Amino acid sequence: MNITKDWRTFKAVFLRNLKLYTSYRAWIIATVIWPLPLLAVNIYQYMAFGTAADVSDTLKPYGGIGMIVVGTVVYLLYNRLLWGTGVSIQSERWMGTIEVLFLTPTNKMIVLIASGLSSLIEASWWIFSIFFLGWAIFGVQPSITSWPAVFTCVISTMAALLSVGVFFAGFFVLTRAADQLASGLQAPIRFFSGVAFPVSALPQMLQCISYLIPVTYGISALRKCVLLSGDFGSIALDIAPLWFMTMIFLIVGQITLRIVERQTKKKGTLYLF
Repeated sequence: MNITKDWRTFKAVFLRNLKLYTSYRAWIIATVIWPLPLLAVNIYQYMAFGTAADVSDTLKPYGGIGMIVVGTVVYLLYNRLLWGTGVSIQSERWMGTIEVLFLTPTNKMIVLIASGLSSLIEASWWIFSIFFLGWAIFGVQPSITSWPAVFTCVISTMAALLSVGVFFAGFFVLTRAADQLASGLQAPIRFFSGVAFPVSALPQMLQCISYLIPVTYGISALRKCVLLSGDFGSIALDIAPLWFMTMIFLIVGQITLRIVERQTKKKGTLYLF
């Protein structure tokens, strides 16, 4: 491990991605607008059954309307980290540089981490927009008693989602179906992780699937900390699975990357075939 070399790699990839993102003003505007209808759909689907106050009272045990805001934010983080990290190596294939990347001594994990963290710049627009709308339009008020617990939830959730992206990075290349898989996972993840409703509302069999998804635990932990005055004791059962899944996905992701690297060095055909 060479810290100087790894830092240079991280800096180069981070700044490159940031430059690509900020080069297109239309894309910046789109990233601000895109999540707003998603939040509106998640909230207004409840309005058919009553006013905002009625909906808030019904969802009060879970944090009121704020539970939908928090769920939407975590889902957007997953979405951004999946595309930012998971599709990063596939993007190298689209640009015709994937063989060069794997034939260099560059630490591939650093490349993925830099891609994931740079994508958070884009996600920050989404998070700000969602929370601002939740406060300004729907009157969502956080109830936080432990900021350290909130920071722990955020870091744990980001680590878990980043590790999921690392796993999919190599998997997408091997399957050659990054767009199809990434897009196809969006709706199931929204459903099973309980973005707009409590997971406990699902049938027991479907709940078993929900608790295999890191997004579920991230949403649950943040709802408790941000909306229900939760502390470390109340989120322990959510944080532990997040870090366990982080380790599992990182290990499997590293194995997948090595498979891709061996295939590149042996055949040199990741771009063409």
